[in-house]
Amino acid sequence: MRGATPAAPGGHGDLLFRLLGPVRVGPPGGPACRPGPPGRQAVLSVLLLRRRRPVTVAELAAAVWGDDAPASAAGNLRTHLWALRTLLEPGRTPRQPARILLGDERGYALHTPPESVDAWRFEERAEAARQARTRGDTAAEHALLAEALGQWSGEALAGVPGPFAEEERTRLAALRTTARKRHIVCALRLGLHHTVIPELSALTREFPLDEELRALLMRALHGCGRQAEAFTVFADTHRTLREELGVAPCPELTALHARLLADDPPPFVLHPPRPLARERGRTALPDAAEPVLARAKSVLTEGEDRGAVPVLVITGPGGAGKRALAARVADGVAHRFPDGRLSADLRTWGPVPAGPGPLLAHLLQALAVPASRIPADPDERAALYRSALAGRRVLVVLHGARDAAQVTPLLPGGPGSAVLLTTRSRVLAPALPAATRIELAARAYAEDPPPGEGTAAPNTGAPHTGAPGPENLPPSLVPAARRLARSGAGLSSVEGLAAVLGTGRADAALIAEALVDAGVLDTPEAGTYRLPARP
Repeated sequence: MRGATPAAPGGHGDLLFRLLGPVRVGPPGGPACRPGPPGRQAVLSVLLLRRRRPVTVAELAAAVWGDDAPASAAGNLRTHLWALRTLLEPGRTPRQPARILLGDERGYALHTPPESVDAWRFEERAEAARQARTRGDTAAEHALLAEALGQWSGEALAGVPGPFAEEERTRLAALRTTARKRHIVCALRLGLHHTVIPELSALTREFPLDEELRALLMRALHGCGRQAEAFTVFADTHRTLREELGVAPCPELTALHARLLADDPPPFVLHPPRPLARERGRTALPDAAEPVLARAKSVLTEGEDRGAVPVLVITGPGGAGKRALAARVADGVAHRFPDGRLSADLRTWGPVPAGPGPLLAHLLQALAVPASRIPADPDERAALYRSALAGRRVLVVLHGARDAAQVTPLLPGGPGSAVLLTTRSRVLAPALPAATRIELAARAYAEDPPPGEGTAAPNTGAPHTGAPGPENLPPSLVPAARRLARSGAGLSSVEGLAAVLGTGRADAALIAEALVDAGVLDTPEAGTYRLPARP
């Protein structure tokens, strides 16, 4: 019955609270009913999810109505609290002190056993599964995650109004998606490939830009002997990413595709990622990099003590090895960010950078926000993104950043998380609040130098003020670089560069981007270029 109040035999120990779906209250094994209208459900949800911590009337009003609290908010809250006390302790007389919903000068707190709330049970079992993973007990992790996921019956706090409920829906949905991924990985590790294909198919439809889910589906199909379908998933992923974000699949997914083509699936890694091995090749770093790594790790972890979001900007010309250094840094601090790593490629091949709208959609889906709940407005997406990161410890890795306007909407809104950027621009770091820059000289962390050629040390002090000489440029760029140097041009648009170079606008834009990549030009903002400062 709509708005019915469930019977509560005996007391609060006989009631179970269900938040992972429509809000319901009822006895174990008995019927569960709504505890009242949506506003009352919102109050109950706040009290339960605060886990016995007092909540003031002002905090309750903000949680239920936000900035739109009516003049009658305090009276409405008193009515909801009285009704909840009646629900939880139906036999209590007015003169008897409350034992469950307590109130004093600090506010109101709901004292319920942890096992009586499905959201608490879910988080407790998910944490137990994480501990099983650290022990290497895949079977136990699989069983605990199955128990955790069994607590769900739909969207968390379905239909409950208010900003608190919205934030908790986002947080709990992200935890659920993470648990589902881990449960699938365990199933695959245990050889249960066929059991996860239906769920993975549904998840990839819900999160079409999640490359990790696509990789798991490819692994599951391949493990069942359905190789052609696995390769179709990769082709569909390639098309979707191109159409939606203008990017190619990540290197990890591409490498998996190649391994499956060779019928050589890589082993699963069920433990937290370890730092990359010190090996020769494009990701190998020289011994001179160790002080830079130490400094970078310090920058990303020191924000915890001062309540800030640390931002580390790794800058340098194309081929300097920015991504290799960023990968080593990210692996080195992974243990400090237990909620994971978000990655996005912001590169653009023209003078106009990739806009924040599609990038935020990509990051929100990586945070397990369903596509149907991602707003169209970029500002609303940015607000939802900051809300999804609130209270979590995530490392955000952004490659190929162009300017502050592109990056700012992607920064977390509060402490706990950190940001690692790679960029060719030397002027991006000063434009971001509290950003620290590490600058790489050309090829310092790239592939091994040719025989007889030394390895350049990283420049980690003042900004690099000289542009590369003509001997370090591709021959096709030397005339343009010399002409710009002789012109002494200051801040220029693409049209201004075209006039100096004697080319059309399209050719000037391509030349300018190549010169930025080579470190000859800076790009302080989209579509503008200038020669770097000289000593």
